[in-house]
Amino acid sequence: MSRRLAVLAAALVSAGCANHCGARGGLPPNEPPRGVAGDGHSYLVVGKGPYKAFYDSMGRISRLEYDGNGDGRPDQIALHDGQKAPHELDVDSDFDGKIDRWEEYDPEGKVVRVGLSRRGNGIPDIWTSLDAQRHATRKDYDEDGDGKPDRWEYLSADGRVDRVEIDSDRDGRPDRWQIWQGGRLVAEELDTDRDGRPDRRLRYGANGRVTAMEPIAHP
Repeated sequence: MSRRLAVLAAALVSAGCANHCGARGGLPPNEPPRGVAGDGHSYLVVGKGPYKAFYDSMGRISRLEYDGNGDGRPDQIALHDGQKAPHELDVDSDFDGKIDRWEEYDPEGKVVRVGLSRRGNGIPDIWTSLDAQRHATRKDYDEDGDGKPDRWEYLSADGRVDRVEIDSDRDGRPDRWQIWQGGRLVAEELDTDRDGRPDRRLRYGANGRVTAMEPIAHP
């Protein structure tokens, strides 16, 4: 997806210079019209069909918008911030005017993280981190919708949950650490005195019930 948008951005650069660049007898080319993008900033705008490219004053592409259904609202927004390839692609998959999928890319154009909005409010509340083979390695959840993750799930190579960290008091750091094996919770460490370190350990049986509780000593 990002490569296709990058190619289209290059095509729009050429389209923006058609009949202008080098065609005015040595005079400077006409400047494209200015417009305000969805981020509230003013850019130089070049449009072609369902595509609209926004450039900064130095002629560097900042974002590329695509309106696939022709309703006047972009349903794909590639964020370039002056780079040739986009570092993020925002998608409105249900065409309701709100972004519901966010894709982050590395400099080589590989997707490294994907965000989704479970609440449908245009704000991501679950992020999935991917490795080089696009396998999920971690999921970050924002359960209370404050824009900060409060649950982190670490996944094994087969996609199962290996470890979970939970910020139950919403202070920005985990206070519960869970160990999972074969799809079930086997142990959990708790920080009951809020010093950032676990001081209690719970062990769970196959039926999900606590079988033991023991203190964790620190030197």
